Amino acid sequence: MSKRHGQSGQVGLVEQDAQGGSLNPTLRLSLAYMKKSKVFELPWAGAPVADTHAHLMSFWRVDPVSALARAAAAGVGQLTTIWDPLSDGRHASSAAEFHVLLEGWIAEARALFAQGVAAGAVDEARAMPELFDHISYLAGVHPYGAPRYTDAVHAQVAEALDDPWCRGIGEIGLDYHFDADDDIEAAPHDIQIHAMVRQLALAHEHRLPVELHLRHEDADEERSSHADAYRVLSEEGVPEAGCVLHCFGEDRATMERFAGLGCYIAFGGAATFKRNEDVREAFCACPLDLLLFETDCPYMAPEPIRGLECEPAMICQTALTLAAARAERTGERAEDILHAAWENSKRLFG
Repeated sequence: MSKRHGQSGQVGLVEQDAQGGSLNPTLRLSLAYMKKSKVFELPWAGAPVADTHAHLMSFWRVDPVSALARAAAAGVGQLTTIWDPLSDGRHASSAAEFHVLLEGWIAEARALFAQGVAAGAVDEARAMPELFDHISYLAGVHPYGAPRYTDAVHAQVAEALDDPWCRGIGEIGLDYHFDADDDIEAAPHDIQIHAMVRQLALAHEHRLPVELHLRHEDADEERSSHADAYRVLSEEGVPEAGCVLHCFGEDRATMERFAGLGCYIAFGGAATFKRNEDVREAFCACPLDLLLFETDCPYMAPEPIRGLECEPAMICQTALTLAAARAERTGERAEDILHAAWENSKRLFG
């Protein structure tokens, strides 16, 4: 979606760009990434981790099959991706088409993973082949699409909820930010709120969780997108199955307001950025039973590989970095923090 296309950095793709030709399973499954001539190996989190928000149809250089196989090799045990009938329609114009596409990717990734195991390219002590049985998706229209949220589009989202692989609504919400990179003006706020409310009603009706995208201008001291979303949730109710603030990038006070409503808070690679100390403070104070991790890939790879194309395997770096930071501040055990986030993910998305 964005014009800021990061390079993959995955060593297999780097070599392919330099040498050409096809890649063998060992290189396709490598968990090493190159940035400015330095090679970084993704760490093992030491516990299962889940990526609760990934855009598998938005990669620039990475292919979804390799990304899923690498995620399993890295120790990712669950993944939730997104299908938006408007922005993803060029790849899959219906939920049924997306299901077929996703099913094919999973089958190919499972086969690639098996080839890697046979070739000795997978560390079986950390790998989570269970991932291939725990990949699901959310259906919903991003706030960019709010002006085009017609009854027909609403029906497409509702239809997706009949698919057992569809575990909720998302990402929906409010985006009051002018995206200069893609020259996208924020839609009128009332139109965005209307689309959010209609999709929130589907979550209530079907007793499914919802993931919210909330963003405003950095100079907006009122944090208006969050203020409006808080009002909507207070008036319409938080879905009993759960509500997630996806890609949380605000301060502790904002986190506490939504946690007070029972909302889950999902932290991604941006929480590791050096300038985002307020986001890490929110992470360290977030109730353990409301904590989640996500990549929002292909965007916002974590430090120290920020700027590369993000992919699900990188959730291990994000989770380990943030859990260690919280453990240092609070005295909690990092493994308990990771375990809590994993249990929360399972409770939400199965």
